[in-house]
Amino acid sequence: MAITRYLKIGEESEYAVEATSYPDALDPETVDLDSEDDDKLIYEGISGLDRVAGLGVYSTAGSITVPLDDKIAPWFWKWTLGGYEVTGDSTTSFTHIFSPVTGGTLTSFSAKVGKDIMEHIFLGNVIESLELEVESEWALMTVNTLGAKDKKGTLSDQVDFNEGNIFTAPMVSLSKDGSDISPQIRSMTFSLETGADIESSQGFGSRFPTQAFSGSMVASAELTLSFENVDQLITFWGDQDAPSEDTIQETSYTINFGDSFDISMPRVVYTASNQPVEGRDSVEQTVTARALYDDTNKEGPVVVSVTNDKDSYSVSTGGTTT
Repeated sequence: MAITRYLKIGEESEYAVEATSYPDALDPETVDLDSEDDDKLIYEGISGLDRVAGLGVYSTAGSITVPLDDKIAPWFWKWTLGGYEVTGDSTTSFTHIFSPVTGGTLTSFSAKVGKDIMEHIFLGNVIESLELEVESEWALMTVNTLGAKDKKGTLSDQVDFNEGNIFTAPMVSLSKDGSDISPQIRSMTFSLETGADIESSQGFGSRFPTQAFSGSMVASAELTLSFENVDQLITFWGDQDAPSEDTIQETSYTINFGDSFDISMPRVVYTASNQPVEGRDSVEQTVTARALYDDTNKEGPVVVSVTNDKDSYSVSTGGTTT
């Protein structure tokens, strides 16, 4: 039986120039990549009639939602954060570290999407934001993209999905200042924004974007917890009994997905805290946290560590094969 719905990804060496290989294939929950609206210009003259049409700028955008895994998902973290290093060897395992780089442009990737009757190929994709959501089932990752252009391809004759270990909610834990608070957590959302900008590079001389610029990086988390103690409220207040007038209390988060995938936020401040009471339902509290750069250790606002048997996520040093 042929597989006609799939997602293949490959890193581009040059923006919007198709990847030379697509080493990884995923079975996503959803892929919603399409061209942006209003790529045609309609001249509106004083006649009151739409008479003239012209080609405007063209780009794509959309989202990909997949279960978080420890083999293919790291590509998306690399393309979001920018910084990458690897340690280890084939006799043990490889540990991959992804950290923010405040460069001028973002690394892009090509994506092939099987759509039953055709393969839809999207070029020049960069990540505008990445979101992790964990409640009671799968740990789902949604990648929101901006892209340069698309084209038609032929469906692959064979698709071999090669994702790694996929994580579920019971495999996830969260530590605050080194103490496990997982039993209190009902749900968690973590988001990372890149400030991606492709509009600035389209128009003059090219209908399509020619570069993808990076902007400010924002890392934040929202937790819904049972209201068993006032620890989270105190962290938000910065004081034991009421909002502080002179102190911001900082904390740290480490999110663990099994034994192989860790997200570390060395400096975190709470920006919101709510404990609504609704009828006879149990009281839950929601806290919103913002991660900050750690000046002392020169890291953050977020660092991702993944351990697996893949040798590299660098295209030039083996990342094109799995």
